[in-house]
Amino acid sequence: MTEKDKSFLRYEVTGSPAFSVVRIYLDQPGQQVRAEGGAMVYMDGHIKMTTKSAGGVMRGFKRAFSGESMFQNFFEIDEGFTKPGMVAFAHGAPGDIIHLHLNQGEEWTLSRDAYICGTPSIEVTSKVGGFKSVLGGEGLILTKIMAEAEGDVWMGGYGYIERHDIGPGEEFVVDNGVMLAFQSNMQHSVSKVGGKKSFFLGGEGIVIRYKGPGIVYTQNREIGLLASLIAPHLPQSR
Repeated sequence: MTEKDKSFLRYEVTGSPAFSVVRIYLDQPGQQVRAEGGAMVYMDGHIKMTTKSAGGVMRGFKRAFSGESMFQNFFEIDEGFTKPGMVAFAHGAPGDIIHLHLNQGEEWTLSRDAYICGTPSIEVTSKVGGFKSVLGGEGLILTKIMAEAEGDVWMGGYGYIERHDIGPGEEFVVDNGVMLAFQSNMQHSVSKVGGKKSFFLGGEGIVIRYKGPGIVYTQNREIGLLASLIAPHLPQSR
């Protein structure tokens, strides 16, 4: 297993890049995976699920503000069983699923609803993006993940997910609606692209400018655009 593929839990992703499912294997008693409510799609019968507010009620409220679940589900091999077990998870939107292995203290900022599941060592809370983030399409509240100890995270996006390694001093520009995740210590700002004509007529407008070094993940479809295409066809309330 390479450093890039390093993981505490054995896993495989199938159905990429359109309808991905991540299967996580718990090879021995005591191993756990924590997931958002509704993320589990199937599991072996000897896997036990418990529901609680990870980190206490206050952290649960912070997660709720970021669009994640206040209560999270914990999966592990049920007592009395020693054979390995499997549990599978999926993202709410059709698209890809990727894995991140975080070192202790490492922090990432994710778009709303990107987080699917992870090891219990990963703290999931909210992050206030500020007014500029609203203009940039990231939303006022973002999701922050931080490794209290070394651990794993699986996150999903709408469409195909790409990793971009930005070198020191390099600038990387991302359309506001397709930001998925970035290392929290990266320098970034929100701005418009082009002149006034491009802003109003060009279909782009707001972008996020990242400055390296760091890693950025993008998704190649935008939920907001999909919603705008569907909205005219929905029944109008009277």
